[in-house]
Amino acid sequence: MEVLQNRVASFSKHKRGKSLKWPHPKTWQATPDTLAEAGFYFDPSTDDPDNVTCFMCGKQVTEWAEDDDPFDIHWQKCAQMCAWASVRCGLRRDTDSRGRFVFPDKSRLPTSKAMEKARLQTFTGWKHDKNKKHMATSKKMAHAGFIFTPVEAGDDTGTCLFCNIALGNWDEDDDPMYVKHVDFLDFGI
Repeated sequence: MEVLQNRVASFSKHKRGKSLKWPHPKTWQATPDTLAEAGFYFDPSTDDPDNVTCFMCGKQVTEWAEDDDPFDIHWQKCAQMCAWASVRCGLRRDTDSRGRFVFPDKSRLPTSKAMEKARLQTFTGWKHDKNKKHMATSKKMAHAGFIFTPVEAGDDTGTCLFCNIALGNWDEDDDPMYVKHVDFLDFGI
């Protein structure tokens, strides 16, 4: 479920011959798209028809209300134990009302060891780690500010949430910091 589209697709799946769909209206904050982006996939049961599970930490959340924001809920429940909640859902805590990065908590600076470690944890199954000559290792990707955001199985897309850039198709000699991600150096931290 690392692939975003797989998480989105889980909200209209068949289970044991039954068609299961997200039970809440599209006007709610918790929609299939927002839940999937926040790291959740649809995992309903008879007792919990709106149950979702985080693909990374396995946290289950159910009984959604109209104003529940999936990003805030995931952050509140899992920020200390889930890399996705920390790096993706916690991003809102790092911006002001105009969307500018302010980082009130210095441990959340993009260059902090804690954030680099959390980004690295998103690179589960990163295919370029198998090639010792490949420059775009998971460690270098995380150091450069990227998280692993595959679009489809086998994909190598990484996204920098700070400069809003997604890059893929990494060649062996691509250095994530200097070749493809020069803007990160000008981040102004």
